[in-house]
Amino acid sequence: MRLLAAELDIPLHKVPRDPRIGETRSSDYLAKNPNGRIPTLEEDGFVLWESPAILKYLAAKRPERALAGAEPKAQALVDQWICWWVGGPEAAIDAIAWELLIKPKVFNQPGNDPGIIADAHARLERFLPVLDRQLEGRDYIVGPLSVVDFLIGPRLDTAPAILKFDISRHENINAWLERLRAKPYWQDA
Repeated sequence: MRLLAAELDIPLHKVPRDPRIGETRSSDYLAKNPNGRIPTLEEDGFVLWESPAILKYLAAKRPERALAGAEPKAQALVDQWICWWVGGPEAAIDAIAWELLIKPKVFNQPGNDPGIIADAHARLERFLPVLDRQLEGRDYIVGPLSVVDFLIGPRLDTAPAILKFDISRHENINAWLERLRAKPYWQDA
């Protein structure tokens, strides 16, 4: 969300919420986002949660940039890759994060279930080659820069190191991440 806002020069006021100490489980936060997850966007009384929805909303504020697709086919490709990400790799990454970090460190529950972790790694092995092939010969996932790059890029930029899974063999993904990291705001947004 912050990276796309930086790309579009949309000012955001960040309110840090630390789920590890229950800040996303407070009654005021749950009133805005009943899932108790981040991010949540609040603007003049309008509240929106779920990253794809927020990204598409921000992109709609700068329609001349066409980051959610300029025409119906481009918009459909954006939606296709959002659905692919949410239902595939992101769900696998979330499963690993829940087992390694969230359950043991946020909810004080047992984690590290080897079956869940193995299944999540198998799903990543299934889905990441799809993204790698899609990026072959392209600078960005759907061709031109889009909200899809801002949905997937930040997670693949950080999750492998934190959750200890390897994406090094996916040359096109790594080249794409380098292009994203080269953006002047990428490290600071």
